[in-house]
Amino acid sequence: MRKMIIDSVSDSEGSVSEQKSKRTSLVGLIFSWSLNDVFNNNLFKDKVRKIPKTFTSLEDYLSSYTFPLIEETRADMCSALESFAHAPFVQVISMEDSMPIKLTYRVVVADSTQSTSNPGRAETYTPKDADIFVLSEFKPKHLSELTRNQSSYVIASVLSAGENDTLPPNHMIIKASRSVVVEKDRETKRLKKPLFAVFLMNMTTSTRIWKSLHLESTLERNTSIIEMVFRYRSAVWFSFLAYRYNNTSKNIQQFFTPIKKMDAGGRNKSSSSVVRRSFEDFAIADTDLHNFGLNESQLNAAQACISSRQNRDVSINLIWGPPGTGKTKTISALLWTMLAKKCRTLACAPTNTAVVEVASRLLRQFRESSGSRSCRVGDMVLFGNKDRMKINDDLSDVFLERRVQRLLTCFVPLTGWKHCLDSMADLLENAVSQYQRYLTAKEDKKEQTIKMTFTEYVVSMYNRRATNLRECINILSADLPTASTSLENFKHMNQVLELLKIIRRRLLYSEDTDKGKLEVIFECTTEVECPSIVSFTDLLCFMEGNQESTLKLQVARCFCLQKLKFLSKNLNLPNIYDRRSIEDFILQRANTVLCTACSSFRLQNVKMEGDPLELLVVDEAGQLKECESLIPLQIKGIKHAIFIGDEYQLPALVKSEISDKADFGRSLFERLSSLGHEKQLLSVQYRMHPSISKFPNSNFYNSKISDGPNVLSKEYDRKYLPDQMYGAYSFINIEHGKEGKDKYGRSLKNMIEVAVVVQILKKLFKGAFPAVYCIFHKHRGINIQFSDIYHASLSNQ
Repeated sequence: MRKMIIDSVSDSEGSVSEQKSKRTSLVGLIFSWSLNDVFNNNLFKDKVRKIPKTFTSLEDYLSSYTFPLIEETRADMCSALESFAHAPFVQVISMEDSMPIKLTYRVVVADSTQSTSNPGRAETYTPKDADIFVLSEFKPKHLSELTRNQSSYVIASVLSAGENDTLPPNHMIIKASRSVVVEKDRETKRLKKPLFAVFLMNMTTSTRIWKSLHLESTLERNTSIIEMVFRYRSAVWFSFLAYRYNNTSKNIQQFFTPIKKMDAGGRNKSSSSVVRRSFEDFAIADTDLHNFGLNESQLNAAQACISSRQNRDVSINLIWGPPGTGKTKTISALLWTMLAKKCRTLACAPTNTAVVEVASRLLRQFRESSGSRSCRVGDMVLFGNKDRMKINDDLSDVFLERRVQRLLTCFVPLTGWKHCLDSMADLLENAVSQYQRYLTAKEDKKEQTIKMTFTEYVVSMYNRRATNLRECINILSADLPTASTSLENFKHMNQVLELLKIIRRRLLYSEDTDKGKLEVIFECTTEVECPSIVSFTDLLCFMEGNQESTLKLQVARCFCLQKLKFLSKNLNLPNIYDRRSIEDFILQRANTVLCTACSSFRLQNVKMEGDPLELLVVDEAGQLKECESLIPLQIKGIKHAIFIGDEYQLPALVKSEISDKADFGRSLFERLSSLGHEKQLLSVQYRMHPSISKFPNSNFYNSKISDGPNVLSKEYDRKYLPDQMYGAYSFINIEHGKEGKDKYGRSLKNMIEVAVVVQILKKLFKGAFPAVYCIFHKHRGINIQFSDIYHASLSNQ
């Protein structure tokens, strides 16, 4: 256990290459900052440079994000400390510095679910890996508590928390910014003076970006597609790169000739189409994309991406999806097609919500296909933070943590899949001798209980073992990726399930068991000659035929025993009994992996079996910082990337004004678009009323978006309130309203606006259209104030 904890701590400190190069970790930088440094908004002003659109080298590309990331981390820290008085916290129960790494402590905290130390706070604090918190002698009331003396400001990083298998609940391993001296009771080992862990922020995403910006580590990972990303300058340059990667043996002059001819002819056409064969030359029937009900623009976009993958060694595709144009539908069609083609794919998004939406759509597609032979649910896996993803029963079929829980029961040595197979085979083959041992045991113990007859014994033992075997086979069939064993083994498992049903029916309802013939049947050899049975279909027909029931039971017993022995010998699943190993086993073999871009960092340490992950699909790509997109792009094996997004929608959140001005929040999708990279436009929107879509369509999308038939129908043209001012949308000017701050002095609120919204909502609820209404505001304080006033008005009524 101790070795496992030490290994876990070592892993969290950085990669081997980082340790070799003695590169300072991002957490190490935070530890070096004083409070004055954190609150100094100009600390890195002279070091942050505007991130260019083109780069001269890989080192230039990666380093351009380094100081903007550091500055953004400082701004995150500053924002967290400004809210220190209202931060969640938990009391520290014990703290020991017995760890071999300097300034590393083993800490036990109070149970946050039972703690009453946070009265009136929105949440209690349960430490997680990569958390940053302040160690304070006082419950957080004011930031000045941290500045009373030089030693009062101590921050710590969680290296490993009790959510892992290596530590009990409420235990964690931390690294502190400086030495922490505590007085402990000799008997209880508890702290004599109060000590609290006050949460500031989580560093998981920032730390993973930091590691992805490390040059030596990047060179050890995947550089083929990264090189295309940072070298991109224009559509012509992209075509040259495509030629370089895909036609290295040909003369470069041969490549430029058709481009010159095209330019001379004055054709208004993307030069990248010179290299990529048109998707119209592709066998559309091969992709089955027409089965998804895609419109023409969605179909064209999907086909272009599939064509690029088949015609290039390395490719980048952009799908431009304005709001309501069916991005998720297009993505699910692409993922399903890649799944059917056995192309190993990683699907990412910036947020858990977006990833879950894609996973739900893909799983729904599988179920609507009634379990296509070309795709298995075991080949799809979703992983990430279960609390933030809010995994429901449907998604539990593909969620990694739930899948591991199920498979763990099958991998346990004494009761797992091998035991289930062998125990059932032993019963079918040696039921008579087992029954004799049962009788002998009864006699030796001189028990007065009534002895079971042979039939009762066999039925009892069969039901018990068949139940365990069925559960095990159902789990293995559903949760194992196809690559984990042969298709023949999966076929035999399904056939065993059918045979178990047949044998059960023959045992329970056959008249042979009543006549005492069962013992005679089980005494017979397990070899039965049936020339008419060549296939499993023949066997099922035989069982439905007019043959005598004794023979049917003998045949079913014989065939079931053969398949049980075959599986016991050939299934060859590994002897792994811990959760982490089973997780790796699944991820190494899954065909389609879904997670957030940040969580994909987990895959960089997974050695893939067979072909590596080849295709990266990124949803909501316009909201993903380019530096964060490097995390999935650096996974070994990724050669093709598809980015689906819209640079006109809200970009990634950047707290630092300095980093924001440096374009730290800019996405790779936006940068490539600005350089003229070809985009496949999804041109039909199905969400907004035409009068609402008119403005963004004309101002952002050059009137290229058309309205779908559903939004043009009369049902979409509803008027919820009778007044003339209310239409599909309304702008209401609220005069004399003044913004004030909430009680914490941070979030703004406007009480006049709140009152108007409450009145409008009351009218809506009295109207003829019962519905769910959403109210959005950029300030958290006004949302809280509105909720309080609205519920108070309801109670008064």
